[in-house]
Amino acid sequence: MAQRINQGQYNANNEFGNYVEYCVEKRPEGAYRRNRILLVVICVLVAVSIIPVVTWSVAGKLFITFVPVWMGLCGIAYWFLSRFVNIEYEYRIIQGEFQMDIIYGQRQRKELMSCRVRDMEIIHPLDDAGKAALASCSHVDDCSISQKKPTPDVYYFTYTENGKKYGLVFEATKKTLDIMKFYNASALTFSDTLRH
Repeated sequence: MAQRINQGQYNANNEFGNYVEYCVEKRPEGAYRRNRILLVVICVLVAVSIIPVVTWSVAGKLFITFVPVWMGLCGIAYWFLSRFVNIEYEYRIIQGEFQMDIIYGQRQRKELMSCRVRDMEIIHPLDDAGKAALASCSHVDDCSISQKKPTPDVYYFTYTENGKKYGLVFEATKKTLDIMKFYNASALTFSDTLRH
């Protein structure tokens, strides 16, 4: 049974020591932040929109019992849609397999990608050269905390699958890099600025 890992924590306790799990919550910024605010504003406006109908019309007084139902429906809609504006990323390395999941609203988990560490072509701290390398990929997933203010722990790797080159940006820990070094030392570049 998997245990819940909080933001910035990792679990590396097993009999072989080559397992790591790490979870980060996406920081609300840019369009992501705007969408979170818009969701709240729209749900409140839709919920409150029934009030003028009820108070200003004669027929509206017949629908006064509908107000709690309307508010409840708006609450359910908010609960359902809020998962898309509360995103976490969690990765695991299990027996040399790197797996990245995206978690919506702490309720729904979806596998984003999976590949063998030994199949990674480059594992490097994200810098200008790394951004150029990622530009040559056909698809790149950015699973770091912040796209605007990258931390020193942000790494990227590239791999090829079915003839297409993919890239992933993620928050690395020392334990993660140690395991990656065990499986693919030739592709890994260490950074002295790791915080974890």
